[in-house]
Amino acid sequence: MIRFGSAGIVIAAGLITSAPSHAQYYVGPSYLRLAGVEAGPNNPRPYRNWVRAEANYWTLQPLRHQGRGRFNALTFTTSRAPRKGPDVLSLAIAKSSPALPALMEKCRRGERIDRIDYAESAEMTRVVWEDAPRPRDLPEFYEFALKNVTLSCPVVADAPEQALRLNFEDIEWLNSHFEAEPRVLTEAPAKLPPVTLAGTQKAFVVHWVGAIADSRPDQCPAMNVKPTEADYYALMAPQRAAEQRAKLTAQGGVTTNELGFRGPGEMDVTKLPGIVADPGFRKPEVDVVRGFDLDGDDGGGEPPASTRKHRNFISPDGRRGIDNQLFTIIGCISNWRRTGFQPNLTNEMRRAGGLSMLFVISGIDDERNDSDVDVTVTYSTDPMRRDGASKTILPDFTFRLNPAPEYSKAYARFKSRMENGVIMTNPIDTFLLRESKLSNVTEFRHARLRIELKSDGSMVAVLGGYLDWRSYVHGAFAMGAAYETTIGFPIPGMYNEVRRAADGLKDPVTGEFNGISAAWEFEGVPAFIPQEQERVLLEGKIVDLAKSKGTGTRMAQAH
Repeated sequence: MIRFGSAGIVIAAGLITSAPSHAQYYVGPSYLRLAGVEAGPNNPRPYRNWVRAEANYWTLQPLRHQGRGRFNALTFTTSRAPRKGPDVLSLAIAKSSPALPALMEKCRRGERIDRIDYAESAEMTRVVWEDAPRPRDLPEFYEFALKNVTLSCPVVADAPEQALRLNFEDIEWLNSHFEAEPRVLTEAPAKLPPVTLAGTQKAFVVHWVGAIADSRPDQCPAMNVKPTEADYYALMAPQRAAEQRAKLTAQGGVTTNELGFRGPGEMDVTKLPGIVADPGFRKPEVDVVRGFDLDGDDGGGEPPASTRKHRNFISPDGRRGIDNQLFTIIGCISNWRRTGFQPNLTNEMRRAGGLSMLFVISGIDDERNDSDVDVTVTYSTDPMRRDGASKTILPDFTFRLNPAPEYSKAYARFKSRMENGVIMTNPIDTFLLRESKLSNVTEFRHARLRIELKSDGSMVAVLGGYLDWRSYVHGAFAMGAAYETTIGFPIPGMYNEVRRAADGLKDPVTGEFNGISAAWEFEGVPAFIPQEQERVLLEGKIVDLAKSKGTGTRMAQAH
């Protein structure tokens, strides 16, 4: 049995402990350059002939993310690379890389390399819960010179990626400098086009938000499972395994503090998930899934050039060509399904005053069929009211819109049409979804909504679009083995399956697909926003919300 480390279960449940530690790792491309080794003609400039790594982490055991506490999302944490040596950089290199034979030869010879240049992404290495844009004075990639480097390369024959450990004696920061504290920034509110004030408006407060992970109860012949103690010892040399068993048995067994270090040479597979053999991944076996046809292809022929060929689903209302590859990833992970603790915890926090999201539907001339309506998504920090006995969210309360930049940056407006009480929006290029005060923003590309107005006055909605799969796993893997154990999945298996499932956002330089189609579900009850704020919102004058009546964060009042 796996035990939790000192903070494991608190972190995995998403509760508040302290400010987040600084990231020292990410899954995504980084680049290195050393004499006599060239690779990567398809890399973006200026790293065209550098060696590409697929994941990385600094130091032997980088700090784990902590709970978020009073964390300000509008911050930007700069590089957490070591300020001096000696230290270690661990990397994963695809086994298909043309540079790998030369690197492995240097490992075999035990060569000391005078200098290796290394570049890591400023965006990807930042703290997972930050939302602020990268400041203009920071480079897209931080660059470092590692001095007097020796390589070690523990091999796992069936792994898709090769582990490299760069032991360096010193490090030089080339285009940036260490900053002890995150930069505190701000951001302008979203720019919303004005809409007509004619017709009627309906507003709804959202009491359930979550990624669509369910089609039917029996969708999985078997569920994904967390790694075991046997996995921890599997790649260890016998003598080392015996030493660890004796030590850890005396302490009560393997904990989540150790479990991630089950890679070759006890490297961390939750940060370099490709360096062990793919353990496989269990996926749902269904044909009907909620979502959207994002690519205009029903799966019957060759997909558009911008889309990787993939399985298409049918929606419950009969629409074909549904693209929702994220469902295939999370649909057999018990605690990410609707009955699992993770979405229920998140939504309970929302209902308990965490954050109120509102859908405002305006310009309605006919409540069943209307060729021109607008849908605006906005946020309030006024709490929802619940029935004392059933805990059901009560309808018809007023919510004041919060103009603070961390919320107003995520306001969005969709042009839409209504047919038989169902609203279908036109796509917008980018939609930012904030699920709580403490969560990071999830960015949907080519986003659209389908909203169904129910006869009891409530609404249900589906949001669809593409997520950058690297950003997605940055959050999904953020707590490493603590997430594997509490949510119930193997990070290496999910990593390989997400890469296979990515079906959109094709990179014009590398030809890779960096996006995975996804869909979220929403449920809401009727609500109101103050009349003056409603007028300002519909006029698109978000900067004036703070001046309008009714702003504040006190308890919402009945309309």
